[in-house]
Amino acid sequence: MSKVQFKKLFEPTNIGKMKLKNRLVLPPMAMMLAEEDGTVNRRTIDYYEARARGGMGLIIVEITAPALQCTGVHQLSLGDDRFIAGWKQLVRAVHSHGAKIAAQLQHNTMEKRDGGMVQVSPSPVIVPARVMGMPGNPPHELTVAEIEQIVGWFAAAAGRAKKAGCDGVEIHGAHQYLVAAFLSPATNRRQDKYGGSIENRARFLLEVLQACRKEVGADFPLWVRLNGQEWGVDNGVTIEETKQVVRFAVQAGAQAVHVSGYGAGSYSTTAPLADTPGVLVPLSAEVKQVTNVPVITVGRMDPVLAEKVLQEGKADLVAIGRRNIADPELAIKTAEGRTDEINPCIGCMECIERRAPGEPLGERNTTCTINAALGREREYRIKPARKKKKVVVIGGGPAGMVAARVAALRGHKVTLLEKGGKLGGQLNEASVPPYKGDIAVWMNYLIGQMAKSGVEVRLNSAATLSVVEELKPDVAVIASGAVPLMPAIPGINSLSVVTALDVLSGRKKAGQRVVIMGGGTVGCETGLYLAQKGKQVTIIEILKRAASDMYPMVRRRLMDGLRNSGVIIHTNACCEKINDGEVTVTVSEGKNETIPTDTVIIAVGYRPDNSLLEAVKGKIPEVHCIGDASKPRRIFEAVQEGYKTGLSI
Repeated sequence: MSKVQFKKLFEPTNIGKMKLKNRLVLPPMAMMLAEEDGTVNRRTIDYYEARARGGMGLIIVEITAPALQCTGVHQLSLGDDRFIAGWKQLVRAVHSHGAKIAAQLQHNTMEKRDGGMVQVSPSPVIVPARVMGMPGNPPHELTVAEIEQIVGWFAAAAGRAKKAGCDGVEIHGAHQYLVAAFLSPATNRRQDKYGGSIENRARFLLEVLQACRKEVGADFPLWVRLNGQEWGVDNGVTIEETKQVVRFAVQAGAQAVHVSGYGAGSYSTTAPLADTPGVLVPLSAEVKQVTNVPVITVGRMDPVLAEKVLQEGKADLVAIGRRNIADPELAIKTAEGRTDEINPCIGCMECIERRAPGEPLGERNTTCTINAALGREREYRIKPARKKKKVVVIGGGPAGMVAARVAALRGHKVTLLEKGGKLGGQLNEASVPPYKGDIAVWMNYLIGQMAKSGVEVRLNSAATLSVVEELKPDVAVIASGAVPLMPAIPGINSLSVVTALDVLSGRKKAGQRVVIMGGGTVGCETGLYLAQKGKQVTIIEILKRAASDMYPMVRRRLMDGLRNSGVIIHTNACCEKINDGEVTVTVSEGKNETIPTDTVIIAVGYRPDNSLLEAVKGKIPEVHCIGDASKPRRIFEAVQEGYKTGLSI
């Protein structure tokens, strides 16, 4: 149980005349669950209702297009009156749980023109990493008449939001979408009344606010989201400029300011997606100095940090995003002192990077590593089983624990057999490298859930056919994981050769000079871990790109770390043989190179450890093989298969 007293977090507050039951905000995050044309559907409602039911005070609905011309595929829209009916259903669902709901209006810089999508901007300027997935050609420079038309789109959409029953509207002026592009000197090079001085660059935003205010009336809550700062962009927005824009915006009718940030370039300069909790709080604190309207902060926040920020007066409301993706009941569990029962975000960026541009969440897979029900809240609800069964789960890694938990919550009698002395499987090793500590927090959550859900856990219990048969289960779930592959290299059996799991677990020590065979995720993360301990590390990767199995954002962070730590990486290379004190490697153009080493670490992959599978088939009525025992992959697949297996029993 949490010992923190969340007095400020659950204190009522207001934005304009909108009364909020607490200071917790679900920020707008692009779930893309809408129909292809932007209509609210059942999945959209289920997603937001789950967070409202979970206790959030204010729900800000994701990027909503203000016009049909700028509505992306599966992006929510308020670009026509026909969308109002769906929004009314969404509003009713959120209101039924005592939460307030606002629409965030966003022009994403893309418009339908001449039968295709064209990027528009204040100026025809290309900025690195400007908007994820956008084309590399110079954008169309908007004319004054086109700008005036877009202002009208925002106003009309705000009016529709009010007609639908929304409690407020947020104008998205951050993250280098269209409004932010006007505010930033990096993208706004205009010489007319919309460019140059900060007053001119803010003109488009102010015209949008004024037009929306005229449309919705004086009392309807209306506010803006802004970049407090731009990182990694030449001539980007500074906090001093943002504070000026805040003054202008409040004068134009904004009743709150939601402070975010934007970055491009290397991971170390990118925000708001850095790992540092509360990375944007200093910016909201700066904004608080220049305005009396409520300030919303965001950026890797958690309930404990949120309470601290509120107590220190650095913000008035706190937006918690990815942690609400991981656990829609975050707010209510916090209020009840059950923070140890919150399914904790592990910061893997899967929610951002897995989905292809324009693809709705859940079309291929859900996009949260640890919450399999994301985007399928109705379909994946845990319901009591029609027939209670005896279930034995073999293996206490993530797949096994998730399957055991879900099955037990449905009323089955579940016994989990783990051959080792502790639960977690390879999560124990996966949580060791830099940036991966949140995995340990999640692992401990899962371990705690075993007792809370009623799973009987037997440690140091190797599963054999006779052991399983003694339990007389109706169902056996094989989740026994995987073991490292050992390549057929001369000298592989040398005493200097160990696996990455050996090193990360502490079972084996690495010498000063280390050569790692395999430059995927495991090899590179192990390399960084050792380099930061002062080891001389060389990584050998047979492919042309190291860490090619990672998504760009987390890969960039890892590669920055390896480079800064002096790790040598040979790609398009392979190990020919291992001798005492050295390895022979074929590098570029077929040349051999001898690398001195004290320790060779093998990290070339895994093979399933499912030897019990064939033995139990035909002897147990129902058998499932999941996670790495089925096919070695990542945590994401382990959780998916564990959850679905628990539901299917």
